[in-house]
Amino acid sequence: MIPGGLSRRQLFAAGSVALLGGCFDSPIVTKLPDAIRFAVLGVPDVPLQRAAIAKLPYATISAKIGRGPRSLLVLARIEHSNLHFLSADRVALVLRKGRLVRTAGLPESVRETRSAGADPVAGLHVLSGVGEHVRYLDLEPGGRYGVPVLSTYERLGPEKITVLEIEFDTIRVRERNRALTLRWHFENEFWVDPADGFVWRSRQHMTRGLPAAEIDILKPAQIAPA
Repeated sequence: MIPGGLSRRQLFAAGSVALLGGCFDSPIVTKLPDAIRFAVLGVPDVPLQRAAIAKLPYATISAKIGRGPRSLLVLARIEHSNLHFLSADRVALVLRKGRLVRTAGLPESVRETRSAGADPVAGLHVLSGVGEHVRYLDLEPGGRYGVPVLSTYERLGPEKITVLEIEFDTIRVRERNRALTLRWHFENEFWVDPADGFVWRSRQHMTRGLPAAEIDILKPAQIAPA
């Protein structure tokens, strides 16, 4: 029984820093205890434990790019609906309602993502009759701005996943993408909460030259109402 009518996501977010809308810069990396900063953030392959994550006063995700090591990233900034997560080696991933919309600190980066209309990723749990969606990417290097990406969605059905020792019932959704001007076809996948559509896990491509990023939400952001 979840107390007070809280969703499971709100329950796991309890204890993380509550942030108001707008921009917020937090001295996360410098103020974490040295033992955590070096043993967890500084060594990407150290196994994470739920108890240790629960003690951190920050929203957290884990990310793995291709066959690389899995790293912990902590919430460093909130800008409108964009959640900026930062790793110890200053790689930044920005999520907007589950969509990876910006990156920094990698050999190739997404400078910005703009959607033509509402992004279906924000409501994949009630996916029905969604036609082709269009978004536009600004990519570096090369100065490719406004690259159109056409997406269609396929609901693959219920799937139970484990995120850092906790099982979640989710709906798995596949997103098929075409960036015709780059001759680039790719697939993303999302594992969403059937109750509210929250994206607990995703596998998302960033640029044509980089493998997909696998992202797990370990501790959701607790965002106070404005």
